[in-house]
Amino acid sequence: MRKQVLLKKGIAGLLSIGMLLGSVIPTAAQETSSQSAFETKLQEQMQETQMQPEELTSETESETVKTQSQETQTETSAQESEVIPSEESSSISQAETSEAQTEQPTQTEIQSEPQTQETVQTSSESDSVEETQENETEYSTEEFTEEESTEEEFTEEESTEEETTEEAELEGVEESFYANASLNADSKVYSGWKKDSSEIVTLPAGSYVYITSVVCVEEEPRWAHVIFDINEYCYEGYIPFEVLSVSYDANLMAADETQAFPADYQSALNALHQAHPNWVFKPVYVGDTFSYAVNQQVTTPARALVSTYYNECFRSMLDRDYNWQTNTWKQWEPGWAGASEETVRYYMDPRNFLNENDIFMFESLIYEKYQTQGAVEAALANTFMSNAKVPGAEYTYAWLFCWVGEKYNINPVALASRVRQEQGAGTSDLISGKYAGYEGLYNYFNIQATGSSRDQIVQNGLKEAKTGSTMMLPDGTVSSGSWDTPTKALIGGSLKFANLYILKNQNTLYAQKFDYDGQYNGKYWHQYMTNIMAPYSEGNQVRRSYTNSGQLGNSFVFLIPVYEERPVSSPKPQERKNQNSCLKSLTVNDQEVITAFDKTQKDFYYSVGEKTVYANIRVKTASSSATLKFSNIGSMSHKVEVSTITVTAEDGTQTQYRLFVGCGVTIEQGFFDGFDVNSYRKRYPKLEKAYGNDIDAYYEHYFLTGKKAGWDGTKGDFAEDNDDIDKTSTIYKGVDYAPVFDAKYYLNRYSDLKSAFGNDYAAALKHFVDYGIGEGRRASESFDVTLYKANYPDLQELFGDDNTKYVDHYLDYGINEGRCANRRILNGISVASDGKKYYYKNDQVDTSYTGFAAYQGKKYYVLGGTVSNYTGLTLYEGTWYDLNAGAVNTQYTGLVKYNGNWYYVEKGILNWNYTGLTKYYSTWYYVYKGMLNWGYTGLTNYGGTWYYVSGGKLNQSYTGLVKYNGIWYYVEKGILDWKYTGLTNYYGTWYYVYNSILNWKYTGLVNYGGTWYYIQSGRLNWEYTSLVKHSDGAWYYVEKGILNWNYNGLVEYYGTLYYIQNGYLNWGYSGRIWYNGKWYKIVKGVAQKD
Repeated sequence: MRKQVLLKKGIAGLLSIGMLLGSVIPTAAQETSSQSAFETKLQEQMQETQMQPEELTSETESETVKTQSQETQTETSAQESEVIPSEESSSISQAETSEAQTEQPTQTEIQSEPQTQETVQTSSESDSVEETQENETEYSTEEFTEEESTEEEFTEEESTEEETTEEAELEGVEESFYANASLNADSKVYSGWKKDSSEIVTLPAGSYVYITSVVCVEEEPRWAHVIFDINEYCYEGYIPFEVLSVSYDANLMAADETQAFPADYQSALNALHQAHPNWVFKPVYVGDTFSYAVNQQVTTPARALVSTYYNECFRSMLDRDYNWQTNTWKQWEPGWAGASEETVRYYMDPRNFLNENDIFMFESLIYEKYQTQGAVEAALANTFMSNAKVPGAEYTYAWLFCWVGEKYNINPVALASRVRQEQGAGTSDLISGKYAGYEGLYNYFNIQATGSSRDQIVQNGLKEAKTGSTMMLPDGTVSSGSWDTPTKALIGGSLKFANLYILKNQNTLYAQKFDYDGQYNGKYWHQYMTNIMAPYSEGNQVRRSYTNSGQLGNSFVFLIPVYEERPVSSPKPQERKNQNSCLKSLTVNDQEVITAFDKTQKDFYYSVGEKTVYANIRVKTASSSATLKFSNIGSMSHKVEVSTITVTAEDGTQTQYRLFVGCGVTIEQGFFDGFDVNSYRKRYPKLEKAYGNDIDAYYEHYFLTGKKAGWDGTKGDFAEDNDDIDKTSTIYKGVDYAPVFDAKYYLNRYSDLKSAFGNDYAAALKHFVDYGIGEGRRASESFDVTLYKANYPDLQELFGDDNTKYVDHYLDYGINEGRCANRRILNGISVASDGKKYYYKNDQVDTSYTGFAAYQGKKYYVLGGTVSNYTGLTLYEGTWYDLNAGAVNTQYTGLVKYNGNWYYVEKGILNWNYTGLTKYYSTWYYVYKGMLNWGYTGLTNYGGTWYYVSGGKLNQSYTGLVKYNGIWYYVEKGILDWKYTGLTNYYGTWYYVYNSILNWKYTGLVNYGGTWYYIQSGRLNWEYTSLVKHSDGAWYYVEKGILNWNYNGLVEYYGTLYYIQNGYLNWGYSGRIWYNGKWYKIVKGVAQKD
């Protein structure tokens, strides 16, 4: 029992330390006046430091709960070790209490111990009966009893734990506790926390570690078990707790925030939420545009790969990834090619995977109790690891994954799925232990197993196994160095997987691939896998595991990224055929023309003798599936002969190539660049009249004469030019409408006018003036009456909706005044060319403005004219707002972290007035005046029910006694149960509870589990052996605290012997009995010597 006491006080101490590390707590005297001044000061600091994070605080004094009245309890009492408080002094009471029901003892067989419902205490409350509860300094410090409590166990047959208790006090107690931390001083790391432990390594101040357990010595946290890495070599060991600055986020999960997602996420998430109400969805705002994030994957070679098993539509056609000449893809790893941008966009867009099958790529990879061995076995089904023992060990793969998962706070199903993904059939040399030169080494996670050949991949992976890591094995020993057993490889790989990824905020399959968090050394580069489809495929495997093990009803947590400036959609690449339409070889009379392959080259030049009459042309395409077509194969009758070669790829892509053959002349490379023979013939009708359809003649003319003479051979649109012939004046009724009217623009913009007037520009002008202006039609790129009206409120006041007056004003004054009429003048928030949002006033960024402004249905925070991209709490004019990428998160109500503390936000605004419970993810937390109070342990009323809070969290696993305002209450599974009357065990001693309140006044018999026990002053008295008068008026024989129904004989009570028959004083018996070698005469139950 003592072991638990020490441990729980240690954890409570940790929570208190957390408050000291991360918050500023005002004194009671400051409550009424400090908040406003403090926030004003913070606002000034924010302006001075350009929005640097500052301390945020509110009153944190303990709640005083007004309680109901409670009826006075009347119980028989022979001794009183503690006075019952009066009716008025009770701090918590049941609205109505019933009178104690008196049970008549019945003859039952003696039981060696009662049938209990004891639940092991798991709260941070830790006082035994002789100790004062340290965490209740705001309330009464009254002892549990006025007397020393016996340490005797519930039955005499059970041995005490005195030796264990003494050892626990001297050496310490260790229990799981998960949190991030950093070192505030240099410190050595040891293999254990006991005196004989060896030194592993020295960590410098500022190093980050992850705590997995805490050792408490003499009720204080002394040691922490941590995992960490140095140059990606993973360690675990023990470090003095005093050198750590602890953050407690690892213990806090977020409430469901489905409604906090953007609109384009809502439909899919609402459908999932309706189907699975227990599932929790939390947005993670990345802060980058979607295109920028995609670009980080695409521009770095080999960062995003796809298996060549899939259709080539998924593969990149960039020159670094694809060889156009050989029609082959570069294999960055055997069987793996670069992924196309379309593929990256599809697999990187979270909205494509918000469905039943794919959502688990976003599942939080933190350990949860529902991740059972059965779920892990389901993940390993039909693999070499299914229901199989780890080679060289007596435990199964599933058991080991669960052991590792619970120890390091990692999802064991994800671990199992990762190894399944990496190892497939289980025949890899990386786990055989037999690869030449690396015998006896194993690497199940394929860590560092990369390379351009199979052997290189295996060797690099086994080099990592040879380096190994420091870890603790299931038998409690510490191993350092190589992964020379499958167990070490599995634990070491898991440790590295956790330490380098999961515990560094890459705690989903999606985040491990795309590294969007950036908390550690930037974004997008620190990726566990190169396979672009890995989150999708592994997430599906995890989902199947949960489905097959019946786990889909659990409270899964999904962390889903949200990028800025998302496209409308990111469709999946559609399967297609080969699109290579390149020429691989081109020969003329067996001479190769393509001397250096260039997929962009479309023109080729070759010269033959003047008297050559025949050219033998041969062509090969880069892709064997492409087809060829030749045209204009000349007879060598011109100085310039041109042949056109059209290559059609398998998917229909066409490319035209031109072969220029100079007959007796040399044509300079690039001479015909930009030359369009069709435009040349149309531009110069006399040439068309002379040459007709002799295409080579036009080329020859341009080569011999045209270019030198400056003739234009570029491509032109002659049909459009011919339309300009009918242009008319823009003057109508004496007014020149040229600044606001362009006939061609007007007719092309409105199909009804084009149909009515054709190219009659005069009719178009008349329509514009007589009707178009009034209808708000636009007739020029430079003028739009609707925009002109919207841009200038001063004109709106003068002209109202009279469009003609706006046009007249623009022609008479607006042009000279420089007024804008072809676009909307920016006022308010708008997105600039750099992709950022700014606050404009009259088309200029208003750097003087700081405050809030509306944009696309949201309320954004503007600082000095720039829209903030900040996510978190920010102070403005005395109010704290919760921002998501700069916008007030009006859809969110729950907890928000700021400067190491958690605050209660209601519809996007911090609510300092709220005190009570709030649900955040699947856990309920205690908030006091807007701030999560980690230091609070006690009862709190929520919705009319009293709940037990331990270390700031609702403890629904606790059943037992809780002290609150000097009174002890009975809590069952975290809820105060007013109906309970009976015994309860608290740190080895049994107490009597009446209507959920410990009744110190009661002395008498209590039936518990079918056995009657003797209670003295509210506590079961194991030492008592004698007669006890019950409320039914009868006397019963109690032997060592238990009513002995089997006893028949005499019992002395205050100098008189009484006759007991079957445990009951029989007043009606008279006769003689033999007792202790003597005959006694019994007269009405009282013995007299015979």
